Amino acid sequence: MPADSGPLAELRAPPEVVAGLTRLRDELAAAAGSNLQALVLFGGLAEGRYRPGKSDVNVLVVLTRASADDLSALAPALRHAGRALRVEPLLVTRTELPAAADVFPAKFLHIERRHLLLAGTDPFVGLDISREHLRLRLEQELTNQALRLRRRFVAAAHAPADLSHVLAEAAGSLGAQLRMLLELAGKPNDEDLASCLKAAAQAFDLDADALLGLATSAPRAETFPRVMESVARAAQLAARMEVGQP
Repeated sequence: MPADSGPLAELRAPPEVVAGLTRLRDELAAAAGSNLQALVLFGGLAEGRYRPGKSDVNVLVVLTRASADDLSALAPALRHAGRALRVEPLLVTRTELPAAADVFPAKFLHIERRHLLLAGTDPFVGLDISREHLRLRLEQELTNQALRLRRRFVAAAHAPADLSHVLAEAAGSLGAQLRMLLELAGKPNDEDLASCLKAAAQAFDLDADALLGLATSAPRAETFPRVMESVARAAQLAARMEVGQP
């Protein structure tokens, strides 16, 4: 199949990346045969955030069987794609997919929302991702974030540069968590980090100035206590939130 045909034609990516994914798709199909149920592209490349030489290429490989022999048949194609394109595969069987979505609801909801089917049938059609499981997972993550920030504050309260670094490290995960909180509240926001933080601050009465500082390259150390308070409040909101199906 030509590299510029089918779903891959929709990608805004360098030609060598499209060619590499075409090769991976064709080699997996040849190696797996009917065992390959679906090949799904997700992550930065599927979302238009791909940075050549820096971004991984995330693929979900859905199989009927995943024995050692089955995986060994796929290994050469995946190893080559890993070296050539930084492909990071997530391998799951069709029967495991519902349980995986229950355990990692935020991850699979994100893939469901923004993915590109490269081969097979779309595994997300009819897949039920429980919003209550999402709420429970989010409550756990936000509570863990709050506890971790407190521990880091005690350890680095005397070192403003260290506090700034801790905030910068936490920005990405906190943005993802607040994005899920907005989702559960019926106010989805798939925009950039600053827009998501601003929307969450407005929706949940959080400290906008402190949170927006996380979208900068060097968050201000003096905002650390206010970020901690906002994260703790977000965790409490997740614990109390009543959710239903959209």
